[in-house]
Amino acid sequence: MATGKNGETAINMPETKASVKGTAPLLNSSKVVSTVEHPNRGVKKGFAIGDFVLRLCALGAALGATVAMGNADQVLPFFTQFLQFEAQYDDFDTFRFFVMAMGMVSGYLFISLPFSIIGIIRPFATKPRLFLVIFDSVNSTHTIYIYIYIYELF
Repeated sequence: MATGKNGETAINMPETKASVKGTAPLLNSSKVVSTVEHPNRGVKKGFAIGDFVLRLCALGAALGATVAMGNADQVLPFFTQFLQFEAQYDDFDTFRFFVMAMGMVSGYLFISLPFSIIGIIRPFATKPRLFLVIFDSVNSTHTIYIYIYIYELF
């Protein structure tokens, strides 16, 4: 700052570029907006992780039941040791239906795992959650109706 004779003060300011002149500074940049997290993000992410773990456990149980029932083969004595019969899963219609239904449930759970992963990555996405809720309901009622239909056939 330099002071002149008549008491005026001169302020020296550096020159600015012509492209910057006349523009206002950005108050809300995209970096600031992207770092703001919602307060319920951790809770929703926790529920999504729990959903994925439960789907994985259900897939393991359904696949294990399907494989165990499909490979079941047993020789049992009837009245005496010399009179025996062989029992397999396809001897009874109920067991055959059980293997088919558990196979369908295993397939559905395997297909629904990626949607559950999307729920973990994007906890505020509503479409994958809505998809899972609708198709979980449809799958459970569909399996019951198939069971009733097959049971009535035999």
